[in-house]
Amino acid sequence: MKITNTNQSNALETIIKSTENKPAKAAAQDAKTGRDITDKVELSKKSQEVERLVQKTKAIPEIRQDKVEKIKEAIKSETYNVRGELVAKSLLKSNILDEIL
Repeated sequence: MKITNTNQSNALETIIKSTENKPAKAAAQDAKTGRDITDKVELSKKSQEVERLVQKTKAIPEIRQDKVEKIKEAIKSETYNVRGELVAKSLLKSNILDEIL
């Protein structure tokens, strides 16, 4: 004896057909007033401020040449002194951040 569940496939086909048959409307009409209603997006002043800061950040060079030149000069003149604990701390912090991200 073979049992088939035809209701499930018919229900699924009905749902698919109903979504395909609905026309996409750019604007809906309000039933009470008859006016067209459209979606609207407004960005706050904060988003404009964030965008301005993002652009400002992008304008900053990744390598700060003035600092690089100072360190190069200090290395050449053998006056560059680095505390080992600061280097170790920086390496650990970088490694931990890499693990988290």
